[in-house]
Amino acid sequence: MKNTYRLSASLLMLFVFTACNGENASEQIFEEWEEAVQIELEIESLQDPLAENEQTESELYSEMLELSEVEDIEPLSEEAVASAEERRELMNEEKSIVDEAYEQFENSTTHIENIEEEEERQAAEEVVSTMDERYDAYNALYDQYIVSIDNDIELYEMIANEQVEVEELQEQHEVVNESYQTISDLNAEFNEKTDEFNEEKMNFYNTADLNVDAQ
Repeated sequence: MKNTYRLSASLLMLFVFTACNGENASEQIFEEWEEAVQIELEIESLQDPLAENEQTESELYSEMLELSEVEDIEPLSEEAVASAEERRELMNEEKSIVDEAYEQFENSTTHIENIEEEEERQAAEEVVSTMDERYDAYNALYDQYIVSIDNDIELYEMIANEQVEVEELQEQHEVVNESYQTISDLNAEFNEKTDEFNEEKMNFYNTADLNVDAQ
């Protein structure tokens, strides 16, 4: 039993000005976008605790499978459930950060309307479109991860219930594994959209002749 969730904000590229000649629309967009990236980078601090809880639960589950007495299983089940609920809290904290970053990113919309060069404006609009798709991908990933937490908790509680048949436990185990596979697929999609976002953002900066460096 192993989860596959790990969202890496380090995939996002953060840029800084190497030269700034004023506050035109493109430079204002740059500031809004990079502030959004800076906000989202805060999710990095949540990834290790999430992974640690996943590992703890995996070990507890393996230990529970080796036991036969309910009184021995129950405390481990309760510990696993508590760990899963901690993951829910961490995920909600992560989502709040991603939501805040997205709201910050959307501040660029009014500046894009002020870009006079059509090619430059189109390049900026492509970045916005990809960010919207990336945000949708994250929300799908978040929703599925919350579902997986509920599935995990049900599994932990079932294994401590002496009335549950082996077949029922196996069925729930399969539900959990299928959920993990979905998370893995959605995670890959999110990372792909992050790569696209980085590429299109750099393309806009080049099109707008902004002198920037990756940090």
